[in-house]
Amino acid sequence: MLNDFREKVNLSLYNSKNAVLSLFRWLHIIIALSMMGVLTYYYGFPQTEESQEFLIRIIEFSFLFYIIRYFVKLIYDYNLFHYIRSNWLETIIVALLIVEGVSYNLFGIILAAHFFESIGFEGFAEFSNLTIQLFFVAYIFMEIFKKRDFRQYFKIHPGLLFTLSILGIILIGTGMLMLPEMTQDSYNISFIDSLFISTSSTSVTGLATIDIANILTFKGQIVVLFLIQVGALNTIAFAALYLLIAKFGIGIKQHDVIEDFVNNTSFLDTETMFYKIVKWTLAIEFLGFVCVFILLEPAGMFADTSDRIFHSLFHSISSFCNAGLTTIPNGLMNALVVDNYLLHGVTLGLFFLGGFGMIYLFDIFGVQSLRKRMKYPWKTLRFDTKITLYTTLFLLVLGAAVFYIFEYDRSLEGKSGFGALITTLFHSMTTRNAGFSTVDISALSLPVIVFFLFLMFVGASSGSSGGGIRVSTFAIMVSSVVSTIKRKPHVELFKRTIDNELVLKAYSIFVFFVVGNLIGIFALLVTEYQAIEAGKFMLIDIIFEHVSAASTVGLSTGITAELSEPGKIVLIIAMFVGRVGTLTIAYLFGKQVMSRRYKYPKGHTMIG
Repeated sequence: MLNDFREKVNLSLYNSKNAVLSLFRWLHIIIALSMMGVLTYYYGFPQTEESQEFLIRIIEFSFLFYIIRYFVKLIYDYNLFHYIRSNWLETIIVALLIVEGVSYNLFGIILAAHFFESIGFEGFAEFSNLTIQLFFVAYIFMEIFKKRDFRQYFKIHPGLLFTLSILGIILIGTGMLMLPEMTQDSYNISFIDSLFISTSSTSVTGLATIDIANILTFKGQIVVLFLIQVGALNTIAFAALYLLIAKFGIGIKQHDVIEDFVNNTSFLDTETMFYKIVKWTLAIEFLGFVCVFILLEPAGMFADTSDRIFHSLFHSISSFCNAGLTTIPNGLMNALVVDNYLLHGVTLGLFFLGGFGMIYLFDIFGVQSLRKRMKYPWKTLRFDTKITLYTTLFLLVLGAAVFYIFEYDRSLEGKSGFGALITTLFHSMTTRNAGFSTVDISALSLPVIVFFLFLMFVGASSGSSGGGIRVSTFAIMVSSVVSTIKRKPHVELFKRTIDNELVLKAYSIFVFFVVGNLIGIFALLVTEYQAIEAGKFMLIDIIFEHVSAASTVGLSTGITAELSEPGKIVLIIAMFVGRVGTLTIAYLFGKQVMSRRYKYPKGHTMIG
């Protein structure tokens, strides 16, 4: 009987289904995008009681629309349970909106906000409002990509699409940071400083021209946190986006470029890769948040529990994403945490995992990979995972040894054995991706500074949020040198022959990176000429600053805030190119040959 009734309802609704759903789809787009403007005005500008009340009513109206829209789609779907399973996240959010709406109108309280505020998380209501609105905006794009084939509109080079996505995020972040409510009342942030902080956050570099702990408000710090998270995942997100656009079918041209970004054997079998990365990222960041929350001493540092929660969350995300930015005044050199070596160790673990690369973490710690190696003991790690793991560990130990040798009677003096060990490992790893520091970089010995330049130049792993030429590029170049010395006809590594095309690509990345840094350093010397002449900056400071920016590391000898505006622009360009990649830039401006099916006669010349 129930099935017969349901069938009659479906038949009666069939004729109006397309028109009604189309109407609600357009209303959803209009309301969700309008709410972004409302929320920007609500959070970004000072409000009177009247304007605040009016804007809250608009937000409540949007929530009511989302509830009505959900039930309209549910009614018009011929399989209720399938719809609920397919839209489980939206179902949960709508259920929460209904419960909260009933509790607020009947009892005058918002249950979730009341619960979280009772444990010290102040401002949860505003945070949840923003999160829900962002979800429904994202839902628009998810629906669009599901229902349309956009391949015909995306004939542009994938590298250009990736570059434009980075640029778009930076510009949005710049605009958000310039809103009045993002900075303290006594500070008016300039466009250049906003652009610098936005670029540094999106590129997960960590250089800053202002003190984000004291100058940015809580809202401004939320914007920075959002930029860090989005920027860190953007490379893999771009690849996943292209898979969605192409409905999980990409062309050879796109496949080649996406492989350049993630440096993996094949991306064609990774339809759920992005979602897996997001789940692992959130899990690691949450675990890091819990550890940081426990290890951060509340006395004298935080106003309340919610303040401690936010600082812990910011530090965990910034560490894993290799951003190097922190809301703790004076960072890890703060007197309350400078000797907290367990906190330093957790931070080290987070940015080690973040700089290692998710694809390689899947191969080492993934459930399927572990089961396969347990079932078939002869199976080992993938070839690219071996390169990344062994090269990373080698550079970590080498960097720690160099730091200890030259700093044992300087920055390490007075530290315990455990403290010295953590500090040496911390700074060996942070120079390749993170940008955090527990010692004064400007006070380090010159040999350590020079070696740090080398580590920053090498950078992190391919497919990670770090920069530099990448450890795989470094490993292939070293193997090429060894093969040349031994007069081997091919480059060999871990009993594998490296394809000549890969070797050429490694050297191309190296050359582009060297030339890019030379041009940038020269430009910085020109813009900061007067400061150098006056003895304010030293040559090594300029070199260190630019290599740090181009490698998206974020370490500094302390001159960032003192740079002239043209100098800041030079570093903005360096961070942007460092995030996008020199090879990607070369692809964009390079001319594609009409044919590769030819070969000139061999030529010989003297070398060396």
